[in-house]
Amino acid sequence: MQSLFGAPILRITALCLILTMSTLVTFTPRAEAALVPTSLSMVSEGRAQDLGAVQKVLENKEVKAKLVALGYSDAEISSRLSMLSDAELHKLSTQMNSLDAGGDGLGLVIGLLVIVLLVVVIVKVADKTITIR
Repeated sequence: MQSLFGAPILRITALCLILTMSTLVTFTPRAEAALVPTSLSMVSEGRAQDLGAVQKVLENKEVKAKLVALGYSDAEISSRLSMLSDAELHKLSTQMNSLDAGGDGLGLVIGLLVIVLLVVVIVKVADKTITIR
C-alpha cells in the first residue's frame, strides 16, 4: 500500500489537481458599480402607483366589509400587500382596473334564454298555442 502513495503518477495527479484548483480560485469575477439609469428608477414609481390603485380599491366600503367578514384585519392586509413583488402587485392592479362593477351580463343573458326555452318546452308539451293579436 505504501508503494501506491509513493508512486510518481499519484504525485503528478495531486500536483495537477492542486494547480487546477488554485488557478480556479484566483480568477474571481470583477465587480463594477455605476449609477442607476432613470428607466430603472421608474420601477419604484410604478410600484407606488400600483400600490395606490390597490389601496384605493381596498378602501371601498363593500370591499372592506367583505374582507372583515372573511377575517382579515387592516394590519394583515397591509402586511400582505407589502410582501407582494412588483410584478404581482402590477398584475393585481391591472386585474382590479379591468373588473366590471356589475359583471359582464353574460349570466343574465343565459338565464333569460333558459327561461324562454323552458316556457317554449312547457307550451309544446301541453300542446297549447299562443297567439298574439
